[in-house]
Amino acid sequence: MLSVYFRKLAFALFFIFAFSACDVFSKKEEAGVIWSSYIPDIGTFSSPRTVDLNKDGVLDIVLGAGARENRASDKAVVAFDGATGETLWSVKGRNQFVGSAIFQDINSDAIPDVFIGGRWAELMAINGADGKVLWSFYPERPTPNPADAGWFNFTTPQFVPDQDNDGLKELIIANGGNPAVPPNDPNRPTGRLLVISSKTGKILANVQVPDGKETYMSVVCLHDSQTNNLNVLFGTGGETMGGHLYRTTLKDIMKGDISSAKVLASSEKKGFIAPPVLVDLTLDGTLDVVVSGVEGRIFALDGKNDATLWQVELPGTEGYATPGIGYFNEDSVPDVFSHNGIGVYPNIENSVLYMLNGKTGKIEFQEKVPGFQYSSPLVADFNADGQEDGLLNFNEIQYVDNKDTYSNYLQVYDFFNHKKFTIADRLEGTVLAATPWIGNLDQDKSLDIIHLGVNFKKIKYDPTVPRGLFISRYATNLEVRKPMLWGAYMGSDYSGVFRK
Repeated sequence: MLSVYFRKLAFALFFIFAFSACDVFSKKEEAGVIWSSYIPDIGTFSSPRTVDLNKDGVLDIVLGAGARENRASDKAVVAFDGATGETLWSVKGRNQFVGSAIFQDINSDAIPDVFIGGRWAELMAINGADGKVLWSFYPERPTPNPADAGWFNFTTPQFVPDQDNDGLKELIIANGGNPAVPPNDPNRPTGRLLVISSKTGKILANVQVPDGKETYMSVVCLHDSQTNNLNVLFGTGGETMGGHLYRTTLKDIMKGDISSAKVLASSEKKGFIAPPVLVDLTLDGTLDVVVSGVEGRIFALDGKNDATLWQVELPGTEGYATPGIGYFNEDSVPDVFSHNGIGVYPNIENSVLYMLNGKTGKIEFQEKVPGFQYSSPLVADFNADGQEDGLLNFNEIQYVDNKDTYSNYLQVYDFFNHKKFTIADRLEGTVLAATPWIGNLDQDKSLDIIHLGVNFKKIKYDPTVPRGLFISRYATNLEVRKPMLWGAYMGSDYSGVFRK
């Protein structure tokens, strides 16, 4: 949920090495681009989510988007036909929709409806069949920006059990972060957690975070079988302000009092922005917590007693990405793949990639690369050798025909065999925050990739001024042999929970 803060990163975002690579699909006739679409004058900080909206048996793609920051757009949420790439529908917005979508049928037409949020307290329920807005948050707002009323940016929501007895799951979502406040100004709005009726958009619960700090983190939920409570993990603080990682319960949120929320981790100078991952690292049947703090520290907490399982410090770095989870070595414990920016905001010009042994926290792979972006890694077996690999998006700038050319590509890290290679075709434009999607769109048992690129203002690079959105579907010849566990931002089921 990072905002205008990254405009000062400038060209540092794009100086990424073009690794010598072997595209394992370049000679396979059945692999290649199925479709590629372009929409001018918009960009995205959202990650693609998939759902079948037209009942053709092929998953379609829903993406938050928008024009220049703090400007209205006719295409702030877009649904693409997964079979053809054509636009199924688009929705207007007052500002950019930077959250990622979740889905539930609330109008009983057997087609999932779309819930997605963004800047200026934009939050909507959208009819999945035709793109009509079913409800929007704070529709009576006197101005497009409701900051004066205490409403700021919405993150990515999660579902919680029905609270208003209408038979539908509700939304839980964080709201906070005012990009109009200068980076080092401590006078920032207190973040909130809200429970909202998915049917009507009515606020069912509204609580401020206990430490009075801002919030950018999307919440992650976990059912506690011992207490039968739904636990909610949330974070506070930002790029230049300290904060905490908390755990509270849905029960306390509904009561309107989370003052007893437990502090799981603290940082005096920098906060917690990237959503944590819940994964069983101790193999005791209880999900543990893996979280990356902005201060350059990534650690794992025991889900049974909150004790630190391991902690890794990456001095001189800052963490803004949610890790990818997969089995990267020979043991039975899931491992962790992520990346940090090297430097101190706003002067981040390089990154470090790392893979951690999930059992011990030991760094088993580390590599420095130029440039910075904060999309998340994905995980799958990309070379059919029976071992999972990590995938990450890379941006590149090349000087061709007397002009700068911007592109991005997907790089696979085969940790088991100590190799790396590219996959899918290079795509025009660059990616700052949008995580790709991998999975099986059309039920043909082969792996598909949804890949994005955004053109930004080129005269003086400014990531707040998008010039056009590229989106592509690439079909591989890889057979999907088991359920995809980490094929999207916050995991294949969009919950932040890694389940075997």
